[in-house]
Amino acid sequence: MKKYIGLLWLCVAASLHATPSGLNNIPTADTVPHRTVAIQAFSSFGGANQFATGGEGQHSFWMGFKTGWEFGPAHLEWGLDSPLGSEFTGPLLFQTKLGFIPWQDGAFALGVAGVALTDIDRSGDPFTYAMLAHDFGVARLHLGYGLQTNGNSLLAGIDRTWKLLDRDFNLNADLVQTRDQDAWLPSVGAKYGLTDHIVLETWANFPDQGSVSFIAKVNFVFKF
Repeated sequence: MKKYIGLLWLCVAASLHATPSGLNNIPTADTVPHRTVAIQAFSSFGGANQFATGGEGQHSFWMGFKTGWEFGPAHLEWGLDSPLGSEFTGPLLFQTKLGFIPWQDGAFALGVAGVALTDIDRSGDPFTYAMLAHDFGVARLHLGYGLQTNGNSLLAGIDRTWKLLDRDFNLNADLVQTRDQDAWLPSVGAKYGLTDHIVLETWANFPDQGSVSFIAKVNFVFKF
C-alpha cells in the first residue's frame, strides 16, 4: 500500500504524502484549531527508514506546517510539507480536510493528502479518505477508509488523553492495511504538550516484515 505519513497525518511505504492531523499512521476527524498554525519537524530512526525516498537511510528529515479555520459548522485544515536533505529536497506536498461535529462527542472528516505541487521525484497518487470518531469516555475510537491507486486501506485507531504535570499526555495506537491490503501495520505512540507552544510526538511501527522503526516529531504551535 502507498499512503500518507501519519499529522498525520503521516508514511508506511515508499510513497510520499503530506501529513494531516492524526494519530501515528492514520488521519483522524480532528482538525487544527481555528486560527492556529503548527510548524512541524520530524524524522525516523531504527529499522528501515520509513521516510526514505531514494533508498534506505536517505532523506529522513521532513519539515512542514498545517493551519485551521472555522466556517460555521465546518472546520477546514490545510498544510504543506516536504522532505529535506543534503542531496535532495522535494516534492512539496499539499493536504487538506474538512471536518464536522455531527453529534456530541463525535466527529467526521473528509480529506485528501499527498497532492504533489512540484514534480521533483514525485511518487504515488493522492490519498483520499473519510474518518469517523467518537469519544466513549474511557477512550476515543477512530475508524475510516482511504482510497488510492493500488492502495485502498482500512484505518483504525484508539487514543486517550490524561493530565501529566498539568499538561496533556496522549497515548494512542492505530492499525493500517499495507501492501495493497495484503498486510497490516500496527503502531503505538504518545504525544505530550511540553508548553503552550511545543508538542512532542513519538511512535513505533511494527511491520510484519523487517524490523521495528521509530519516529520523532516536534510541533511548534502558534495562534493568530
